Amino acid sequence: MGMLKTRSAQVGLFDAAVVMGPLPEGSFFALLAEHGDRIVRDEDFAACYSERMGRPSIPPSQLAKVLLLQHRTGVSDEQAMECVGWDLRWKVALGLAIDHHGWHPTSLTKFRARLLLHKKDGIALENTLRLARELGLLDGPLEQIVDSTPMLGAAATQDTVRLVRFGVRKLIDAVTAADAPAGETLANGLQFDYAQPAVKPECQWRFKAERERMLTRVAQDAQRALCAVEQADGLLDDEPVASAYELLSELIGQDFDVDQDGVPRLHRGTRPGRVISVIDPEMQHGRKSSHARFDGYKLSAAVSNTSEPLIMAVHVAPGGESDGPQAKHLIDTQPPEQRPDRILGDTAYGNGVVRSELAERDVEVLAPVPDGAVVEDRVGKREFTIDPAGGTVTCPAGHTAQITTSKKGVRTARISKAVCGACPLKDKCCPGRPSRQIALGEHEELQIAARQALADPDTAAHLRHTRPRIERLLGLLACRYGARRSRYIGSEKATLQASWAAALVNLNPIGRQLAAATG
Repeated sequence: MGMLKTRSAQVGLFDAAVVMGPLPEGSFFALLAEHGDRIVRDEDFAACYSERMGRPSIPPSQLAKVLLLQHRTGVSDEQAMECVGWDLRWKVALGLAIDHHGWHPTSLTKFRARLLLHKKDGIALENTLRLARELGLLDGPLEQIVDSTPMLGAAATQDTVRLVRFGVRKLIDAVTAADAPAGETLANGLQFDYAQPAVKPECQWRFKAERERMLTRVAQDAQRALCAVEQADGLLDDEPVASAYELLSELIGQDFDVDQDGVPRLHRGTRPGRVISVIDPEMQHGRKSSHARFDGYKLSAAVSNTSEPLIMAVHVAPGGESDGPQAKHLIDTQPPEQRPDRILGDTAYGNGVVRSELAERDVEVLAPVPDGAVVEDRVGKREFTIDPAGGTVTCPAGHTAQITTSKKGVRTARISKAVCGACPLKDKCCPGRPSRQIALGEHEELQIAARQALADPDTAAHLRHTRPRIERLLGLLACRYGARRSRYIGSEKATLQASWAAALVNLNPIGRQLAAATG
């Protein structure tokens, strides 16, 4: 571990700021040069370094500013360090001398690793919110708007053959690292060569029968590798081997079904949560809508409903997960004093499960309630008046039934056969059945309260006019600051990228406020 080195505030004769003079007002470089010490400070990263031991580090506040500039300009680590060495604007923003040659590109790699190791990946976003609070930008209603946007994965999506072949190669490499002779024996005992796992075995892939026979052979070879590792003494005690073994088992299980003879056959359809890349196993197929598909992650954000909307929290989840369950993570990542009294969202956040999860956190949900299946010319459940407190359900014809609870806790209300038989709405309400039964969901009370809230015209108008405010910030986050595509492998690093991009979004109104205060 390196020893923390802080940045000197002393101005040198050859500092770029002295030689060049001030940068153009309103530029991001000028914001960092004038107020960078309020955005990121060396003491914010003290937990990442030793107090007395090790080689003095690069001042972490300067590396943090390089990360902000990197995400703003979209350059690579190597290009960022070239800019530090040769771009005078970067030198002024970082407070460097004009002859400073920059640092090695791996300094950024190691710095990001420190941030992840010490749970400091969100420090830039947290600091922008602290600064916004000092400037009065967070004065307003204690409610936040939530939504998500796709974040494409950094790894290539692989088909079934390459998935399995890369999985086998990963297992061979892990075994070889733990026991070289065992790794050689494993590789020699398999039918196919895995030196180049991206290269498919020779086959007439255009013909379905030939393709499926080859897929079975590939799966059998993978099973052969799994059995060999199982039978070897002590190999599964090695953590990398066990991890590779579990991944290969999952790859076989998701794409193949074993028949009665023990032969793996290609599974028809796609299983939920399917791994689509061995390089990044956390990536998944995702949908933003019924027509818009993507591969990677789903980036969720919570935005303040203040005069200048600010991103309060971000969360990255596999692309196959729904929007609603991410709301609790957006709340949990915020300190208690920052959490909202209410969130606003679309229908994805309006179901009973999400409302229950947030009610446990004392957060109200203002979002449309999902309608469920609606059949034309039929009387739906929503047309019944449900009164859980009174223990009754009243049908559209005015007939009332008592709510009963089974031993398993299921609540239902059934209108009697005699009443339904004489009812003029029977053909639309319960055709083909003697009576109508209404089942109450586990979160029925929350759903009823939500519908009653949205029945108020002012509340419905507030939701309709306020919820779209998040769209512009998501556009900045994804398109202008590069969070549409992950730069790194894995959800942890993708979350780091999203957090620093969110900090850049927040620095736009903060920069304007600081310029107005000092102007």
